[in-house]
Amino acid sequence: MEQDNSYKGPFPVLELAGTEFYINGYELALIQVGQPENRIDMMEMLVLDDHVELWYDAETKKAYDGPADQMPGTVELYWLYPLAAMDPLGKTAWLDENRPGWEADYVTDLPVISIAGKDFFVDDRRNGFRDTKNNWNMIAFTDVTMVDQKTGIYIDKRVTQVPFPHEFDSYNPPDTLPGHIVFAEVPDGRQLAQLLLEHQSRKENPDNVPILHDRIGR
Repeated sequence: MEQDNSYKGPFPVLELAGTEFYINGYELALIQVGQPENRIDMMEMLVLDDHVELWYDAETKKAYDGPADQMPGTVELYWLYPLAAMDPLGKTAWLDENRPGWEADYVTDLPVISIAGKDFFVDDRRNGFRDTKNNWNMIAFTDVTMVDQKTGIYIDKRVTQVPFPHEFDSYNPPDTLPGHIVFAEVPDGRQLAQLLLEHQSRKENPDNVPILHDRIGR
């Protein structure tokens, strides 16, 4: 459903089978470049915790919603990161207009670590690391793994996110990582718990608690 709004972008662009779409975080839709009447709304996608899945028909340039056993060869499954994460400016604009005070749900008085060169809050309320510049770019604590006695996360540097499992198997990685994939070290569970405890203690007793850690990251 189209919305009458004042937000006009800029919008990131996504290509699906040779056709470009604007990622519109305000309306939570993909809108075809040059043909704004053609749009794919998020309700036409399968929305999961950390991504959305879209069965896209390259011929109609729309989401396929027909029977699975009659799916034409022009249909392909796409995994996408959440639309709000890909267009945080649009999502922020919608919240500013429709949900005044929404920022209170995204507290910033949290410990910060660096993951692959980008700062993330340690957001234990959401059980993950939250991008300090993009509230909807989240990396779950459950994505943390151990490699050669080191704790870390495989990250796609192009988006500073965990790669999709069909693109990269973090449980059976190749000996040589692709150029856009890095293993970013992060604190282990014990270190994170200590970091959160110290942070809370400093908030409650700012004059009495020594600062053992300020920022952790590699």
